[in-house]
Amino acid sequence: MSALQKTIMKNKLPPKVPRTSSSKLAPFSGGRRKDYTPVSWRNYFEKFLDLETEGGIFRVYLSPEPDMPQRPRIVTLHGGGYSALSWALFTEEITNMIHCQVVSLDVRAHGETQAKDPDDLSIDTLVKDVEQVLHKLYGQEMPPIILLGHSMGGAIAVRAAHVPSLEPFVQGVAVIDVVEGTAMEALASMQSFLRSRPTHFKSIEHAIEWCVRSGQVRNVASARVSMPSQIINCSTGRLATNEVEDYQSELTPTEPLAPAPRADVIAEEGEGEGEGEGEGEGDVAHFAKPLDEDRGMKYGWRVRLAESERHWAGWFRGLSAAFLAARAPRLLLLASLDGLDRDLTVGQMQGRFQMQVLTRCGHAVHEDSPAEVARVVSAFALRHRLTDSTHCDEHYL
Repeated sequence: MSALQKTIMKNKLPPKVPRTSSSKLAPFSGGRRKDYTPVSWRNYFEKFLDLETEGGIFRVYLSPEPDMPQRPRIVTLHGGGYSALSWALFTEEITNMIHCQVVSLDVRAHGETQAKDPDDLSIDTLVKDVEQVLHKLYGQEMPPIILLGHSMGGAIAVRAAHVPSLEPFVQGVAVIDVVEGTAMEALASMQSFLRSRPTHFKSIEHAIEWCVRSGQVRNVASARVSMPSQIINCSTGRLATNEVEDYQSELTPTEPLAPAPRADVIAEEGEGEGEGEGEGEGDVAHFAKPLDEDRGMKYGWRVRLAESERHWAGWFRGLSAAFLAARAPRLLLLASLDGLDRDLTVGQMQGRFQMQVLTRCGHAVHEDSPAEVARVVSAFALRHRLTDSTHCDEHYL
């Protein structure tokens, strides 16, 4: 059973939004303090571009340019309901390991992307979006590309690797925690899982806290930068990420935004050992100057995933065969060894792709363990001579 299936099927569904009383969160009391203050994306990416295609205006976040133009661009594609900022900590890690540039895309109806038809989340449309965005970004000078996708994004990456105008430039395909067989089985329970989530949050900090306590993302550092890009202010329709930026710009030098935590810190010691488990007894949430405590703002989900059900099966149907048929080297990262379906099990035995299982992770493997995922992807790129290490000694990978 995959990490996603376990998250959906486990008896303890994601908890409701915790209620605050003073500095304590019922039913927890006393003990460790945890900071759920949002962190700006600018700590991890150099800039963003809004690229207009026939499908709409697509937001792309970029790390600094690599040292040479022939270095690979790692195009990251997020899962359903997530955003490009779910790759923030991974970006920081991998650009310190190998020479590359990370190009992180908000797919249509997600994050800051404004599509002309946001309800069209069919796999063909999503793949066409990626093709058009990359051609808009690079024109006739397409660089080497490594497609890296999580969940729904993994399905997009695999299909994009077969697009004729991109295939000659795709030097690697890596997918995270998505396998056709287990994904198709999990779809039957997806609506129940989505109904179990809270519909609104009192504040941005509340949303980040829920994200961590529910197990959606076990790494507090990652949740602090990625969760605001998944919720909007219901009064204004603005993405919470924009409010974080506004708040940071208003701060004086003596009142800095809470610094970004280390990327390799996974929540707190002792967390993340059980899927979806919250904090232990004795935890206290610490909000460092909540952005909206006095304004009474209410936040809801940016993406109405439940309404996209008609597209779910199309994302994953035929995925295993398409993955195995890709011409470029292939990498599969899983949170559980028992997540393989029959086709991939046979393919693994035949050595047709590289596989890595990362333990102590939930479904969002790249957010829970960004340093480990970066090491695996870096080793994959070095093994196939797609780039060079930023260090003299590559053995640390």
